[in-house]
Amino acid sequence: MATHPFILLFYAVSGFLNTMIGIFHKKTTEKNYNINKSYTSSRENVFIEDQNKEKELRYGSKSFAHSGCGTAAVYNALLLLGKPQPLAEIIRHFEGHGASFFAAFGTAPQAAAKYLRNLGLFVEKTSNRKKFKELAECSDVIIFTVMNNRRSIRRMLHTMCIERIQESPCASLASAPDGSSVFPASNPNITDNRRKSNRFIVHNSHGRSENYVNYDEMMSHLGDGSGLADGVYMVGVKKV
Repeated sequence: MATHPFILLFYAVSGFLNTMIGIFHKKTTEKNYNINKSYTSSRENVFIEDQNKEKELRYGSKSFAHSGCGTAAVYNALLLLGKPQPLAEIIRHFEGHGASFFAAFGTAPQAAAKYLRNLGLFVEKTSNRKKFKELAECSDVIIFTVMNNRRSIRRMLHTMCIERIQESPCASLASAPDGSSVFPASNPNITDNRRKSNRFIVHNSHGRSENYVNYDEMMSHLGDGSGLADGVYMVGVKKV
């Protein structure tokens, strides 16, 4: 099985190369943009819950249905954060900044964090498996890339937008001495049971939205449904 650092390196390199040679895709990008703008004009501000139904949309060299999960996650996240952006604009951006081999393999998971930060949002990101739950439980909206089945890379990856519904207090975000953000500080007054009272609504998962009572239940259902989904990269966003 491929290791997660290898997966992230693959996407980082392929996304960078895609940006470097973007000039060669410019004509296709503008063609895709005109197609997508026409198709989405009457559907803006509606969650994408089943990307497989969006066969008319284009993303790079592929259809949005085939490889658009990363861009769908960003689009859905911005709706939740109260900063909606036209889907056609989001697709065009990532075709030039982060699409893996012009979207043949979707979008580099790392690309979403930079895009969201450029919109002025408070963003944390991690590829550390031990930090996924902690970050998820103290973010308002999460963009999460998982292996559908950790035993086989052939089952591919999927990226989803996840909304956290806080039903009890959460540890506050700490700040480093230089003022930069870090992961939530340990708080002895917040018990594990109270942390688990966060509900999670997952968008564009198995062709629908799904509601889970806690992080662990959510992880047992993500991916291909085998219970073997494994987190690869998480972007957590706080509302401003």
